[in-house]
Amino acid sequence: MGINLFGESSQLGNLLLLLGVALIKSGAGCARIISNISRIANAYGYEANVDLGTRHISISLHMEGKENIFSGSKSIATLPGANFKVITAISKLSWDVADSKINLDELDTLTRNAIDFPHYKRSLILLLTGIAGSAFCYIFGGNSIEMGITFLATLFGLWIKQEMVKKSFNPFLVTYVSAISAALVIGMFWKIGVGTTLEHAFATCILFLIPGVLLINSFLDLLDGYIINGIDRGFNALMHAFSIAAGLATVIYFFKVV
Repeated sequence: MGINLFGESSQLGNLLLLLGVALIKSGAGCARIISNISRIANAYGYEANVDLGTRHISISLHMEGKENIFSGSKSIATLPGANFKVITAISKLSWDVADSKINLDELDTLTRNAIDFPHYKRSLILLLTGIAGSAFCYIFGGNSIEMGITFLATLFGLWIKQEMVKKSFNPFLVTYVSAISAALVIGMFWKIGVGTTLEHAFATCILFLIPGVLLINSFLDLLDGYIINGIDRGFNALMHAFSIAAGLATVIYFFKVV
């Protein structure tokens, strides 16, 4: 399917930039981002050259035998949490475009619907994350008292994290303060003598902060040959891990937990 050069190619290029930024912000790996963008571009008769970083994307479109007819780039300031709904919606959209003739106006509408896919409700995220934290506590050998305390600690720590993210604090500071907040709840219960030991609660109350998506994407990017992006994401994950450890150490030192 062909499209007029210039005006319509500019529209397509800008839509691809929107999709690329949405995929980066939602936690997609480099290979997935490039394959989705290339699939859509190829459906309209273009080849897409993509320059991808962890916080920016540049796209140029060209046809065989013709000069580059579109170049553009976008960047984002921070990396929000993963949104697998957006990643799935964009992946499905790329296959729909490849399999059927969708005009650019319809693609525009579908693109904006895909990138605006909402997160789960905040209250539901808090509840389920708290339950997950208490379940991990049980798996690690915690009793019912520790599970209940871990639930409260996880709930409070995640609430603090959400509030700080809304106010655009430094992501490493967010992780550090959230780890302190969660561990502080455990420390207070330990201080007033609830339970003889709360080691399982201490160990699991901060698991919601583990940068799993960053670690997985770092490993996948390295395997796929995107070395710089893999190192970038890996180092970010390491800094978050250090922030978690520092937050726990702060509370343990303050309460003299041994």
